[in-house]
Amino acid sequence: MFTRHRVIALAVAAALCAPMAAAAQDSRFNYIEGGIVAGFVNDVETSGTVAGAGPFELETDAGGGGFIGGAFEVSETFHLFGEYALIGQELEVSDGVDTIEGEFDVVRWRLGVGYAHPISDRTTFYGRLSYDSLEFKDVQVAGFDLDTDADGSGAGGEIGLIWAATPTIDLQGHVRYTSVGEVADSGSDAFDDDILVGVNGRWNFRPNFALVTGYELGKITTWNLGLRYSF
Repeated sequence: MFTRHRVIALAVAAALCAPMAAAAQDSRFNYIEGGIVAGFVNDVETSGTVAGAGPFELETDAGGGGFIGGAFEVSETFHLFGEYALIGQELEVSDGVDTIEGEFDVVRWRLGVGYAHPISDRTTFYGRLSYDSLEFKDVQVAGFDLDTDADGSGAGGEIGLIWAATPTIDLQGHVRYTSVGEVADSGSDAFDDDILVGVNGRWNFRPNFALVTGYELGKITTWNLGLRYSF
């Protein structure tokens, strides 16, 4: 009797987990997601892009905002994707006499095409090519004339692995190149290229819903927390 009850319990558990596993493994590139994002922009203090023509000393601090993204499979191996994030940054400006706190926004987005190929039952390799954009805007520092609105765009690329660690948990790692990844400290361009390394996790707590979080290290470092709907 005990063995029979145990078999029934295992069968019920398998039936409950199967839709979640299917959602985790079969819909990785059919999704819409969004949430909160925080980030920090390095090396602003060395950039003429932000300081303009004035002899100012600058310091930045991390800020927060929101993100939204999605992907759509156009075939078994190819997908289209897009991402958008707006992150506020605190900015401290000093002319050697007065120090004023202000803020500015960092707007990042990219659109592109991706390729995915399963290399085992639980692991998928993917690569992406994208058009990337970065903009600093809405700079507000009382008493300082900072003409710092700047934008740039260019090509990007990403390779990574997705591993189904459990029927409900996906882990992902990637290396990404972008031609607008950091503020330029010389030349006429506002931004230079950068290579970023990221890790992500997803908990598929319902068949079509997952809690997502990620961390990406680069000259512009970000971390996020949000919700994904897979279809």
